[in-house]
Amino acid sequence: MTSGERRWDITPGIPALVRIMAADGGKYFHLTTLGCPKNQVDSDCLAGMLLRAGWKSLDDPTRADLVIVNTCSFIVPAVEESVESVLELAEVRGPESRMVVAGCLVSRYGKETLAELFPEVDLFISPAEYPELISVIHGYRGREGRSPRGAARRFSSTLHKGYVYLKVSEGCNRRCAYCTIPRIRGPLLSRPEEEIAGEASFFIRRGAREIILVGQDTTSYGREGGGKSRLPSLLRELSGLEGDFRIRIMYMHPEGVDEPLLEAMDHPKIYPYFDIPFQHVDPAVLGAMGRKGDLHSCRGLVREVRRAFPEAALRATFMVGFPGEDASSFRRLYRFVEEARFDWLGLFGYSQEEGTPAYRLGEGSSRRVKNNRLRGLCLLQEEIMREKAEHLVGKDLRVLVEEKSDEAPGFWEARSYREAPEVDGVIFIPHGDDLRSGQWCEVRVTAAEGVDVVAVPLKRIRKTGRRCTP
Repeated sequence: MTSGERRWDITPGIPALVRIMAADGGKYFHLTTLGCPKNQVDSDCLAGMLLRAGWKSLDDPTRADLVIVNTCSFIVPAVEESVESVLELAEVRGPESRMVVAGCLVSRYGKETLAELFPEVDLFISPAEYPELISVIHGYRGREGRSPRGAARRFSSTLHKGYVYLKVSEGCNRRCAYCTIPRIRGPLLSRPEEEIAGEASFFIRRGAREIILVGQDTTSYGREGGGKSRLPSLLRELSGLEGDFRIRIMYMHPEGVDEPLLEAMDHPKIYPYFDIPFQHVDPAVLGAMGRKGDLHSCRGLVREVRRAFPEAALRATFMVGFPGEDASSFRRLYRFVEEARFDWLGLFGYSQEEGTPAYRLGEGSSRRVKNNRLRGLCLLQEEIMREKAEHLVGKDLRVLVEEKSDEAPGFWEARSYREAPEVDGVIFIPHGDDLRSGQWCEVRVTAAEGVDVVAVPLKRIRKTGRRCTP
């Protein structure tokens, strides 16, 4: 194959004209996923298509016939990580393997630009073109082998841990000045309720104990034409499904956390977990970001959530160093974090992204100032999280056991309603024959380990007749 034959441009609905390789004989693929859980759902869809077509998955990219990198390009650091990952995998892949770069990097920068940057790559494919993947790698000339958009998802890489991400929508109609998502992923497109419910039911029947709803803004679900969010309706549909499972909602825009949503969440199958990207509390900074709100409204939302759900777990996200953030506006943000006492916090410095409305505002605060502000908030939040962990000692929780811990040998890792996968803390449980991945377990917290906690199954405590410690 010559270098001129290694580049293709595919468009949905146009048959693939070039054959990369056939899957006959048991071909293997390796898939690396970067970015957020929404990208993980996309990767699961890609993997599912390949598995149905007879491919087998490998963790080792050096032995794979096909190496796929699902990239992220939300901010500059994510772009840098994607570039590094592509180059590293291109270096270690086998000499006869083929390489595919997929995802947001392709949507943001285009195939021609990336082809110049990565001559090692055989194919670039954007999220809109994912249904064509099988057609391309098998060289089909018609619609045979093409996965229709919206086809039911039947694979989840996290199911063995007991949880599954469900994407409720694609794209976003909000116009935050710093955000690249509308440009990369397009406008809001919500999935039908019955399609989401069908996917959830499929995985629940196969052992899913936690269904995690994701989208760029889950509270905008169903609002393509304006009007009210259909998220409350979706929650009622999902909570009516049969099975012993729980629902967690991620990425709630603060403007979308309203009374109808709180009422819909008041159900035993829905976790009182609130992941709210406030981004800031200073009205001038929020206005420059293209967002509404101020310190008063943010305080009010936190109070309203905790009034409705006294045991609620709150996770917030804030950005520091945005153009116009001075010492006074940062102090306002710091005081809010201090008084709100969030269970978990996501923090990042402003990144000037070309193509966004905020780009013309400049780089914002200097790197030194951003780092100092991030460090100050991190120290504050770590102390809050340690105190919250200590207050959990002696309390009983229902947890989802995930897997044996690499971080703490001799322990399992588990999560309660308070912890979302990957981004929050974990609960460590000493090894025992009574545990397995993907099961519910009633535990008592026995110790705090920094921001995490250690717990013991209640049945072990009842068996010994005393309060156990690890």
